[in-house]
Amino acid sequence: MEKRKFLGYFWKKIKKFIFDIYGGNLVEYALLIGFALFIFFLIIGVITSMLNWTVGLSNDFLDLFSG
Repeated sequence: MEKRKFLGYFWKKIKKFIFDIYGGNLVEYALLIGFALFIFFLIIGVITSMLNWTVGLSNDFLDLFSG
């Protein structure tokens, strides 16, 4: 029974925090920062794969003429 009271109190505090002006802004900013980091790492992954592809092509070109 005590556990149920604690969970009810916990959920009430979470709801109050999210629907509060400052808590809602904090959640929105955290989501925006997470999305920006996701896009950043996605772009970095694409750039590094393109660089690896060009390095592989140059190695193949040099191997073709070196012997």
